[in-house]
Amino acid sequence: MRRGLLSWDETEVPAGVLDARVEKLRAAMVEAGLDALLLYNNFPRPAAVSWLTHFIPYWSQGVLVLPATGAPEYFVSLSKRVAGWIEETSHMGEIASTPRPGADLAKRLYGSKRIGVLELNKLPGGIAAPLIAGLPGAELLDATELFRSVRHPVDETEIALSRRAAILARDCLDGAYENADYTRTGLLTAAIEGPARLAGAEEVIIEFAADLAGNAALRRLDGNLDLGDRYALRVSLAYKGHWVRVGRTYGTERLDDWVAGSLTAILDGESVPGLGAPDVTLEACIGSVPLTAVQALPDGAVGVANLTLSVGDETHLISVPVLNEDGTAAPLI
Repeated sequence: MRRGLLSWDETEVPAGVLDARVEKLRAAMVEAGLDALLLYNNFPRPAAVSWLTHFIPYWSQGVLVLPATGAPEYFVSLSKRVAGWIEETSHMGEIASTPRPGADLAKRLYGSKRIGVLELNKLPGGIAAPLIAGLPGAELLDATELFRSVRHPVDETEIALSRRAAILARDCLDGAYENADYTRTGLLTAAIEGPARLAGAEEVIIEFAADLAGNAALRRLDGNLDLGDRYALRVSLAYKGHWVRVGRTYGTERLDDWVAGSLTAILDGESVPGLGAPDVTLEACIGSVPLTAVQALPDGAVGVANLTLSVGDETHLISVPVLNEDGTAAPLI
């Protein structure tokens, strides 16, 4: 369950921007000969539905239906008393609160012959089985690549909100260290997460490699562990449904500013003086999960570059939000 504030500010995300995304996806859907498109969402898979409607679930699950004409409709496994909150925080048509979303979806789509489903192989059986049973003769088709084909390039609204999220993560990291040094993870986590949530982040995840001398794997920690002489941390933060990661290494000369200036060369595989061959993982939002590992950033995508760098005998873990424009990835901030 999310703990942060969820709200819709039309000055940040105008309804017209959401309408334009819906129409862009609908045009591709109709061209592919689909009668409707279904997009599932739940707590860990909110991204596709939030991109189209701004709705971000605190809990439960639902399916957004994009028909060939008309506004998107949402079938959600929540009581009707929650429908008002969904209406306040999103931009969509009818909201159907139902304990049987699969069966009610079948009634809504009865007569449809070709129905696209984003990430069809991940549609839960409790929804898929009654949906199939209630639509004899209909064909469910995987629409994952269709969705990806229209997801990028991102619009100016997404760039602005992703940049806001990146600045928030950076400022909360900087602010935590202004007047304090840390020997354990607990107080440092609180010093980062508290201000981020007060500033409007709906989710904050902080991972540590608490002692790089022993283990360079980032992980979310339970409890209050000692920090080694050299450690790394990564903040994953969501603002209005837009996720970024900012990661740094501490206890040694900080390289994040230097990496930002050399990022394009690093990602292009060019040799950088003093730097061993980096291990790079790229992430972008291409489906229902906010950040997914990709081999290459789509053109026009906002994403994250996660780097493991070797400088001498030291390992540095750094994560940088990036914008890929015209085939060139550069720091978002």
